[in-house]
Amino acid sequence: MFQPKLQNKLSLVALLVASSLLSACGDSTTNIVEKEPIAGDDGDDHDHDHDEISSVGRLVISAKDSNLVSVYEMEDGSLLDSFAVADTPSALAASAGKRYALVVQRTTDRVEFVDGGLFQEDHVDHLHDYQQAPALSSFVLSESRPTHITSTDSQTAVFFDGDGNSSTPAAVAVITDADITTDSNGYPVLHYTTHMHGAAQARGEYVLSTIRDANSATTLPDKVGLYHAHDDHFHEEMVFTETCPGLHGSAQNEHVIAFGCTDGVLVIAQEGETFTASKIANTDDFSDTMRIGTLVGAEHAEHLVGFAGSSMFAIHAEDGEMELVDWQGGEGAGIIGYGFADKGEKFVLLDNQGYLTILNYHGHEHEGAAAEPAFEFAAKVQLTSADVSTMPNGSRFELAISASDDKVYVTNPIDSTLLTVDIADAEVVATKQLNFIPHKLVWLGIAEAAEAHDH
Repeated sequence: MFQPKLQNKLSLVALLVASSLLSACGDSTTNIVEKEPIAGDDGDDHDHDHDEISSVGRLVISAKDSNLVSVYEMEDGSLLDSFAVADTPSALAASAGKRYALVVQRTTDRVEFVDGGLFQEDHVDHLHDYQQAPALSSFVLSESRPTHITSTDSQTAVFFDGDGNSSTPAAVAVITDADITTDSNGYPVLHYTTHMHGAAQARGEYVLSTIRDANSATTLPDKVGLYHAHDDHFHEEMVFTETCPGLHGSAQNEHVIAFGCTDGVLVIAQEGETFTASKIANTDDFSDTMRIGTLVGAEHAEHLVGFAGSSMFAIHAEDGEMELVDWQGGEGAGIIGYGFADKGEKFVLLDNQGYLTILNYHGHEHEGAAAEPAFEFAAKVQLTSADVSTMPNGSRFELAISASDDKVYVTNPIDSTLLTVDIADAEVVATKQLNFIPHKLVWLGIAEAAEAHDH
């Protein structure tokens, strides 16, 4: 049976709105700046003003209860442009290459893409950095209820939950930055026969994605399947016999892919084209009501991070170990933002009380690491002195992590500010006043690769 692609062109109305906004914001001419190669080239054939290339990156910030998204240059905090998307964004996420912001509009079944304008190309014998004006891409994904976005450094998997009320099945699209740039319609799509609140992880030619029994009373899946890409679709390779009841949350690193379950963590190890599944059971630190519902990973980090409510766990999947991390959260603190930072050397947690906790990551298996905990408390930064009970309804602090330096960014809807935090010095180094109440944000730019550690 013919399956329609997820990509649709922008409607005439959306194009007119975007065109009108660009006219109001100034010149939309694209000027491309090419940076001197960073490796493998003596530069004799290049004459570029590489000081014009932003090494700090850019932020895309959406406005509360609005369809406007704005792009800021973080070198100087200047507003580069604003764009009108079809509907109020429910989430923002970065594409695999961190060039594009995925503007997720869950309730209206749409994902639009904002080109941040900073990107890198592999010229075989060297890498080139480029800079151009931000733009609203014509590439659009349209399928029911886009929800979970996961990315490696080369692929992005978008899981569409589908809708039980309309009997619309779930789907997974696996795209690259090149697909977005070329407005491609040849990316592979996995089509299900039922809806689910699922998750997917892309692994080169494969995608590991969830499976739900259509007769289940819950929308959560309980199994994981392995699928192989064939042109614009996927073939099922196998369904893992290890079950994962109440599956929610997924992550991966260089060696394993993991999914959160009510009774532990499902771990799938890859060796070439061979995938094997095992289970790490919940430890004695779990109460009957706790479960891992969120997982975080990074390619060169030996540990995954799992969250069960406000409890953080270090998960060494290859060793089958799970340990509670003392992140020294304050009373009543809930974790609302998180991630590896500073090229994988640190882990940061944003809580709903207005604090940023910084942990040093010692989990790499090098000499002396065995005597240290995987994650060690380093500092806690107070981001606001305001009464957090005055937070606007439906708002919260939001976190974006730079992939090029040791900075993270936090928006504060209470006073409509954007904070720049230096996590090496554990201090707020800049505060920018915004002229709107911020909602979501994401960092875009040219990432500095994390250092690989000997294992």
